[in-house]
Amino acid sequence: MSPEPNRKLLGDIVRLVFFVTFFSSMALLMGRSDLRNLLFDVDAIRSTLKGGSTSGYVLSSLIFTLAGGGVIALGLPRLWASAVGGVIYGAFMGSVLSILASLIGSSILYLVGKTTLSAMVERRVGVRLGLWKARFQHNAFWWVLYGRLFPFSNSTLMSLLSGSCNVPFVSFVCGSLIGFVPLAVVFASYGSGGIKGNMLQIGFATILLVLSIFSRSLVQRWFGAKKVDGKT
Repeated sequence: MSPEPNRKLLGDIVRLVFFVTFFSSMALLMGRSDLRNLLFDVDAIRSTLKGGSTSGYVLSSLIFTLAGGGVIALGLPRLWASAVGGVIYGAFMGSVLSILASLIGSSILYLVGKTTLSAMVERRVGVRLGLWKARFQHNAFWWVLYGRLFPFSNSTLMSLLSGSCNVPFVSFVCGSLIGFVPLAVVFASYGSGGIKGNMLQIGFATILLVLSIFSRSLVQRWFGAKKVDGKT
């Protein structure tokens, strides 16, 4: 294995340890009723943020999705949007809403990359831009999916790059939608488990994150084989 993949794997492991430590500590603290309500009523705050009624819940969900999409377009990592969604709405709805927010934010970035920031993307990516254009030309959907699946990848740059390379919008959205799901579930589960003091959710999210990190080598080998075969 070359030094570059080793560095990437080491960096992913460091991030993994950080997230597990952070959300596990949060879960342990929130799991204690005396600490849970020491400074504020966590359950009451969550209920208020969710709207408190059916119509309020719908409005709250809409606001979260649109606001989340806006801040993701401004560069907020979608992983944290998923964690906040999990804190407020729980693991399932937090995943759904954060995926929708990620699609909105990435679509805005795609359009920006396609229009006003195309020159900036070209300067940022440099000579690699031609390589990505060739990849997108042959199979845009799979290369967008490939970029989305990796934990801790630069989602903002990927969206701008897709727009700059004139990736078909349908391929971009479909690849992004599927690719967003695994880490949205992971971090919504982290957020939900952390605020509820549920260590089972933390454990579930950690297992998924570990699988996601170590699947990198398998995916890279598959794409490397396609490249060798001339099917980039």
